[in-house]
Amino acid sequence: MRVRVRLQRGTGASTRELETVALVNTGFEADKEDASLPAGAAARLGLWPPPPEAKQYVVRSYGSSIQIERLENALRVLVTTPDRSGPEITAHLLLTGADDEVVLSDSLSQALGIVPLEPRDGVWCFHDEIGTRRRPSEPPEVW
Repeated sequence: MRVRVRLQRGTGASTRELETVALVNTGFEADKEDASLPAGAAARLGLWPPPPEAKQYVVRSYGSSIQIERLENALRVLVTTPDRSGPEITAHLLLTGADDEVVLSDSLSQALGIVPLEPRDGVWCFHDEIGTRRRPSEPPEVW
């Protein structure tokens, strides 16, 4: 299921912004609000190659080990639709170099107020719209 998100890094004159489509992945389980960005999207925000302050980790994903770079509190994220925006959330950034879509963790999706109604068909709503609104997913955006 995909939703349109706005990603921001920095403040004031140094702000970089990117509007893109992100994959809501309830299988991307996280204790914190994490977003995984492909290299192309990260580069548009001035975050690729990963900056020196990024912490390196090796994690298991899909049955193999991969190296990730993590930046704490690196992004401001909000969901945008034609008729409204959701809350703005500060998120941690994961960079793998292997992703081709922006992916939101379950924790970030919940903080953004995203409620999957029919995940296979891509139907969702904001938390305060349960029972009153059904929103379609956006087409994928591959980086």
